[in-house]
Amino acid sequence: MTEPWTLLVLREMLRGAERRADIARGVPRMTASLLTTRLRTLTAHGLVVEVPNNSREKRYRLTEAGRGLRPIVDQLGRWGQRWLAPPGLRDLDADVLLRDICAQIPPDRFPARRLTVAVSVTDAPGTSQWWLALSPSGATVHPGKPARQADVRLACTLSGLAGAWLGRQSWLRAARDHTVVFTGAPDAVRAVLACVGVSRYASRETA
Repeated sequence: MTEPWTLLVLREMLRGAERRADIARGVPRMTASLLTTRLRTLTAHGLVVEVPNNSREKRYRLTEAGRGLRPIVDQLGRWGQRWLAPPGLRDLDADVLLRDICAQIPPDRFPARRLTVAVSVTDAPGTSQWWLALSPSGATVHPGKPARQADVRLACTLSGLAGAWLGRQSWLRAARDHTVVFTGAPDAVRAVLACVGVSRYASRETA
């Protein structure tokens, strides 16, 4: 259980990922063969079960014992945020970061109406545009430009977005530094910020 990647696989499953593709999306640098190995190990230890389904893609679900690890995973996340050095630019992945943001929004912070946020990450390698769909029922992230007109546009650097989300600095400070820039109707921008908030692992000592 102390093998590399195991806790990250558990983290993704604690967020609701069941399909192999969904788990893999949250750990993009993990090879497919290693993910298979870790899922087998978790299954052997009674923390995960394979869910029968009609599709070719396997689905996995946490057992009660697996779900019981949530406080431990959360505590390790808070410990890492406090004691480990901030991630460097090479350690950041915009897609993973945006998925992390959406996955951590609690239901009581979902907006009262549907909001579309167009995101442009100015220093992201490869894909640089995404859009977020925020609604009363959930939050999802998608690559490319939104099909409908965006309510809010966010232009940011990868480090600026990560710093504000992880609590290294406040959203206001990031906006003043122009590393995170929101445009749109003021009430829509406020609703997006209230929905997104900060990571549950974030430091509260922001300026």
